[in-house]
Amino acid sequence: MIPRIWPSVSIPEVLILLSLALLLVIYRALRVPSHLRHIPTVPLWPLLYSYLSGEVEEQRVKRLVLPFAKAQGTDVVLMYCLGDWMVQVVEPKVGKRLLEDPSMRKQQQPDDMLLWRLIGRNNIFMSDGETWKRHSRIMHEALRQTVPMERFVSLVQTTFDIIGDGGRVCWSELSHRYTLDAVATTVMGYDFEALAKPEGSFVQKYHKVMAAIASPAYVAFPSLERWLPRRAVRAMVDDFIGDFCTILDEKRRNPGNDVITYMFQEPEMTQDDFRDNTIVLFIGGHDTTAGALSSAVYFLARYPDLQEKVRQEIFAVLGNEEPRIAHFANTPYLNAVIRESMRYNTPTNVTVPRISDNSLAVGDIVIPPNTPIALNMAAAHHNEEVWRSPGAFDPDRFLRNAKDDANNWVSFGVGPRRCPARNFSLYEQRVLISMLLREYRCTLPEDSIHRDHLKNGFSAFALSLPEGVDIDFARIASSNTL
Repeated sequence: MIPRIWPSVSIPEVLILLSLALLLVIYRALRVPSHLRHIPTVPLWPLLYSYLSGEVEEQRVKRLVLPFAKAQGTDVVLMYCLGDWMVQVVEPKVGKRLLEDPSMRKQQQPDDMLLWRLIGRNNIFMSDGETWKRHSRIMHEALRQTVPMERFVSLVQTTFDIIGDGGRVCWSELSHRYTLDAVATTVMGYDFEALAKPEGSFVQKYHKVMAAIASPAYVAFPSLERWLPRRAVRAMVDDFIGDFCTILDEKRRNPGNDVITYMFQEPEMTQDDFRDNTIVLFIGGHDTTAGALSSAVYFLARYPDLQEKVRQEIFAVLGNEEPRIAHFANTPYLNAVIRESMRYNTPTNVTVPRISDNSLAVGDIVIPPNTPIALNMAAAHHNEEVWRSPGAFDPDRFLRNAKDDANNWVSFGVGPRRCPARNFSLYEQRVLISMLLREYRCTLPEDSIHRDHLKNGFSAFALSLPEGVDIDFARIASSNTL
């Protein structure tokens, strides 16, 4: 006879004990570590509610993070984020100083999140040290050789074919298709025909993968992937990665004038390097620029006087010529509109966390070694201590106080780790907006869900991606008349 180890306990009592044990585990996981309790801490329960309800980053920043930081009079706050306690910086100059500290390095991210499984670790975004320097050199050189203005112009013409003589267009969806084709054809040398075939298999697969990853509960608590693994989603991610590997194989056989072909010329790059850099450039270069374009055209449509001012400048500088890089040195107001749009609705809201082996000081607050630190760019761009009337859309701020505001503008990150494709993105935006305003007038519909303010969809990458932005377009009678 087998002896009973447990005393006689009823099933309800067992369930109670297991529930108490689970609550104890959760309590210990969510408790602020003792060595960080001196740092002003954003209240946990409102934060968890925000995560689990699917509130987007920029709204959480405006509703919770910045009011708390202002009340505490601090430039850094401690937050529970991505399953860890993290210091987030809400002031751009402090962020630059901390993240450019020579002792800082990227924090190794846990394997739990499918987000990291998708983009990998062997890329310019996630690597560090000598590996990052090598990737950075290669990426900058490849992108420098491929600023494809002619390709941007061609894709804009295809976009005009879709808009036709005008009418209502879901601009947020169309801008995603435009940027997907721009990145795919110039970075990968591969045409997904997202503009021509929006229901194409790759485009649909990409959206399904991103939607599956972006589960609020799994983003807030990455360890759920260990407790309740999403095997079907993991298989979907792996299948998507396999598609990129197939494209790389094809590109080896058929090189062209694209970033991948330039990468193949580097003998130190491995297959994992090629794969991970291709994926991260594709996702980063596509989604972030699509979000920026959705925002910029929304603001132009919402403010007709501003739109007309930009149009006047574009006709004065470009006339009816195809856009060239040299043109945009003489379009200060267009450039200011793009900057202000990227400030107001920052495409990427938070930098990858970094850690240091040393203690770091911000005023009277000492951040202990090995504490994750990130710059919250959305908070930095809406901080009332930094910007005058940050809730107002005011492109003139970049013309009135160009130097000061340019130093506080961190939409592409800070320091040497700024986005390597920033010029690619800016020229992509300039070409589309300049050509669009020569061809069409844009109006925000009276029944727009964005009538009062721009609304973003939930993103596992903490991106600002407006959804359902309908714009009414009306073709200008003649390209020579305003």
